Amino acid sequence: MRQLHHSKSSSLALLLPLLLAVGCGSSAESPESEETEGGESASYEGPIGSTDAVAGKDKFDTFCGDCHDGGDAPNLSEDAHTPAQIRQQIREGSGKMRPIPENRLSAEDMESVLAFLATINAVK
Repeated sequence: MRQLHHSKSSSLALLLPLLLAVGCGSSAESPESEETEGGESASYEGPIGSTDAVAGKDKFDTFCGDCHDGGDAPNLSEDAHTPAQIRQQIREGSGKMRPIPENRLSAEDMESVLAFLATINAVK
């Protein structure tokens, strides 16, 4: 019985720091970073914040066109995504696509890209 008590104590001693680390998340975390059912971060949610599809096409051609218009990247008009999914892909990247930070593509310009993508049925 004493050995069982000792192993429980040892287990608790090993488990306690893990529980404390998990329970004491960074203060920089916020509910906005929680993932939604579609896998995108809630901080990317919201309607398209621009109607300037002309400016969006220009930005798309500058930042995205080389790969998405006949390059290695998927043709975006073949598979529509939510605005949140597109925003997350732009900011975080994945696969071969590198993230595009706000200092290269402003939030306003990103919204105009979404407005353009909506005109080609790439955003649902």
